[in-house]
Amino acid sequence: MKDNIIYSTTTRSVGEQNNVDNFKLGIKRLEDSKFNYANFNFFEIQELLDKDDYKVIFNELINFLNTSSLTFNIAHAPIHYPFFFNTYYNRDDINVLKDRILKSLDIAKEIGVQRIVIHVGTYLDENYNYDVEKSIEHNIKYLEPFVKKANENNILIAIENGTQMEKDEPLFKNTTPYIDELIRIVEYYNNKYQKEVLGICFDFGHANVGKLDMYNEIMKIGSKLKVTHIHDNYGTDSHNQPFNGTINWNDVRNALKDISYNGELTSEVRYTKEELSDSSNINKTYDLIERIYLG
Repeated sequence: MKDNIIYSTTTRSVGEQNNVDNFKLGIKRLEDSKFNYANFNFFEIQELLDKDDYKVIFNELINFLNTSSLTFNIAHAPIHYPFFFNTYYNRDDINVLKDRILKSLDIAKEIGVQRIVIHVGTYLDENYNYDVEKSIEHNIKYLEPFVKKANENNILIAIENGTQMEKDEPLFKNTTPYIDELIRIVEYYNNKYQKEVLGICFDFGHANVGKLDMYNEIMKIGSKLKVTHIHDNYGTDSHNQPFNGTINWNDVRNALKDISYNGELTSEVRYTKEELSDSSNINKTYDLIERIYLG
């Protein structure tokens, strides 16, 4: 890793989601913490993008964020799951889901975001097995309007490694998408545009659920690694504090060092409303990220 590495954290609403005041209170907690950089997480306010007056809501929020002491280099696009292409195109709300992401890309531009994380989907065969080739084909199609919009807005998209969610089909046993799939999608779009428009977000917690070899997977990604999501777990996607789980953070640190990673180390730790009553738990996360980085 480079010496100028940045520690950052995802935004968190204090209490009920899709509430602007709760979201702003979460920003206040971050401003009062050790963090100077934040990842704008649309997921916790994404339903506000569906409102007729969403532009009024988000223009006010943009002004609020642009006067914050925090810097927002990265955003996380709205999320929908479970995300299986077998059923996705039959959803009644497919245009709503697409519009949310397109709107988030325009809003992200207004707050100076340089990179945005987007989840991709999975295609299953008739036996509920992960079909890598069809997943790649469908993800390339799915991402097309978002890559076009992001490129217009000078924002790089980082596609994230997934995990099996508790809401997934019970017959589905894989943890997807695999890193090899993400690499091929990135290579397709970067070749198509003849420049770097796509990269990879490596979520360590998701990788741990999938029992991936962290060191080797990160080495495989190499310079395509643009965003990291730091949290820990004991085999389910619980988003614990680092070192409260089974991730070998020494392997993580060594891999990031060996690929000369120079992006942000971003926390995706979840907190209860009570844990966000002040900034102490957020500061604990900062110190733990520093421990990962420094050893």
